[in-house]
Amino acid sequence: MIVRAMFIAMSGMLATSSLLAAPPSKNDYASGMTVEAPYSQPMIEAVLPEEVYRTVTSDDLSDLRVFNAEGTPVPHAFCAAQQAEEPKVTEQSLPVFVLRGREPEYTSGARVEVQTSAGTRVGVNDSSAPGPEVANRLIHIIDAREVNEPLRAIRFDWSSSDGVSELRVRIEASDDLDRWQTIVPNSTLLLAQQGGQELRRERIQLPTREYEYLRVQRVDGGPPLAINSVMAEQVAAAEEIEPMWFTANRLQSDEANAMVFDAAHVAPVTYARFRLPQQNSSVGVTIQSRTDEKALWYTRWSGESYIVVTDTTRRESPPGRFQPTTDRFWRVQVQNDPQLYQGANLELGYYPAKVRFLAQGAGPFTVAFGSRRAEPARPARCDGLLADVSVADREKMVEAGYVGAVVSLGGEAVLQPLPKKTPVKVVILWGVLVVGVALLVGMALSLLQRVRKPGG
Repeated sequence: MIVRAMFIAMSGMLATSSLLAAPPSKNDYASGMTVEAPYSQPMIEAVLPEEVYRTVTSDDLSDLRVFNAEGTPVPHAFCAAQQAEEPKVTEQSLPVFVLRGREPEYTSGARVEVQTSAGTRVGVNDSSAPGPEVANRLIHIIDAREVNEPLRAIRFDWSSSDGVSELRVRIEASDDLDRWQTIVPNSTLLLAQQGGQELRRERIQLPTREYEYLRVQRVDGGPPLAINSVMAEQVAAAEEIEPMWFTANRLQSDEANAMVFDAAHVAPVTYARFRLPQQNSSVGVTIQSRTDEKALWYTRWSGESYIVVTDTTRRESPPGRFQPTTDRFWRVQVQNDPQLYQGANLELGYYPAKVRFLAQGAGPFTVAFGSRRAEPARPARCDGLLADVSVADREKMVEAGYVGAVVSLGGEAVLQPLPKKTPVKVVILWGVLVVGVALLVGMALSLLQRVRKPGG
């Protein structure tokens, strides 16, 4: 009987241990939102909205999980936010001028004259400078002065009088039609046709930068190259994406020259700006942050904050930028009288992460977040899902998802920490010890009863 009781007690402890290790459910998280997508690809990606960063309790987003329609967690990862748009590539037609080189005995001098459609004329006559090496006494000058963005390639519409399908050219660059620098020593133009199909190489890549003039020559010794037109491939600078901004909550402070704020977001803050309440104002500030109320302040940025307004323009100081931090508390130290800036606000900016997950099971999928009770999740790296697939192929397997409205799941209760639990192993060990002691006591009592029996 004693052994049986011990077995039942230990079985109950093990069952309790299994119950505590049960997989998480949606209701273990405070809030959630559905992710809509065509579900035509194995992976879905969506940008996390601000509500996530106002609700989560861990700076690594470990209290966030993704569930399918059956309520089963699916593998997920976090990817870095995009901070700049893709560079914009455009094409522009450029004027081409034909220059005939002198006979070999006269190549010690050079004269080049270029006139644009607008009437601008540039001429160079230098009898002392050595002329270009012209294999077939024909050079093409490309006027690239009207291109406003850096060039990265030029595309030719070309032909050759000998009907060849492949030839080689050299490209040089100049700022004044006098001094030339070789930027492409030797490159191939190719055009071949067979059976209704065409093989063409008409694009030559350049070192990406701005150019004034380009000079093109055939260098393989054939007859003159005929260039009908030139298209310049230009690349505009990538524009930065505006970060997501929020206003920190002002706190009471006993410091005379400082203002203290609570971010109330667990977000990777990268920008900060001190918004002055009055126009035509300027003040020097130091912006600091710390993780909690007992930690030391760490300086993130120092500089001038200003706002000036004229009849036609309004200028405001750019935000301070620093390494991302999830610190909650912020302090602004003001060099001048802080009483003049009591109406100022501290705005913090960050780039939200993207959650990527496998479309495992039926949709719709739910992103649940915010919990002090669920076991922390251990998401993969961004490239950890389908890691053996090449980067190019993996990106083709990702489709954009769109988050719906945030709804309450477990509510505020799951954001409150549970009472400190005794570790399960300790409970089991104590249980085994108690049962063992009870077993020894029972054996001792049984032995005592046998000793007291008459004639025992």
